[in-house]
Amino acid sequence: MNHQQPDSELEDGLDDLWNAVEELVRDEASEQECRRQDYLQKQASRAQQQRAAMDLSIRAMAGELLAELTVNANCTAGQLAGELAKLVPPLPRTEYRLAVETEALQPSDRLCEHVYDGAELTALVVESLEGEYFCQANPTRGITLCLEGNRRARCQAERKVGGLCFYHRAEGSWQERSCGDLTSVWVTLDQAIGAMEDFVVRHELEMEKLHDGDLRVVKGEIQGGSQLDPNMLMGAPGNIFSRF
Repeated sequence: MNHQQPDSELEDGLDDLWNAVEELVRDEASEQECRRQDYLQKQASRAQQQRAAMDLSIRAMAGELLAELTVNANCTAGQLAGELAKLVPPLPRTEYRLAVETEALQPSDRLCEHVYDGAELTALVVESLEGEYFCQANPTRGITLCLEGNRRARCQAERKVGGLCFYHRAEGSWQERSCGDLTSVWVTLDQAIGAMEDFVVRHELEMEKLHDGDLRVVKGEIQGGSQLDPNMLMGAPGNIFSRF
C-alpha cells in the first residue's frame, strides 16, 4: 500500500497554509507602514503650517501705515501687538489691540485662525492695565501686584509680625475680560511653599476695574487644600489694589 500520496498532500496543504499566513502578515505590515507614513505626513504638514510665515500690514485708525511685518502664523494677536509697541511705542498707560476688518482680536487669538497672508490689520489704542498695584490689606500685611504687558503676573505679600517681616512671592499670568462697560481682570498665581518649595499653591483672583483705574478683588480662592491658612491668599474679596 502506498502512503506517500496522503503525506504529500498534507505537506502541500501545510505549505499553502504557511504561505497564506505569510501573505497576511505582509499585508498587515504594509497596512501599518501606510498608516505610519500617513500619520508622519500629517504631522509634518501641521508643523509646516504652524511655522508658516505671514506678511501683514498694520495701520492706525486714521489710516496711517504703522508697520509691515513678516510673522509666524502661529503667534498670537497679543504677541504681535507687543512687537508693534516696540516699533511704535503707544502713549503711556495705553496699549495696542488688533482688529481685522470688523473683528476685534483677543490677545490670545492665534493669527493663523483669524488672519490670512497679506491681510491688513488695524491697531486700536486702548487703556492698558499693565503696571504695578499695591494693596494695604491690613495694618500688618501689604501686597504688591505687577501685571506685565506680556500677560505675566508677579505678586509679593509682606507680612509683619513683631519686628520681623515675612515675604511670600508668587508668579503666574493674567487676562482681561470685557462685558459692555465693565472690565474684569483674572489673575492666576502659583506659589511654591514648604522647606524645599516642593508644594505649589495656586491663587485665583477675579478683580474688577474701578473708574479711577484701581482694581478691586471680587473673588479669591486658593487651590491646594483646606488646611492652608486663608491669610496666605494674595488678595481677598473687597481688597483694593491702587496703581502706583
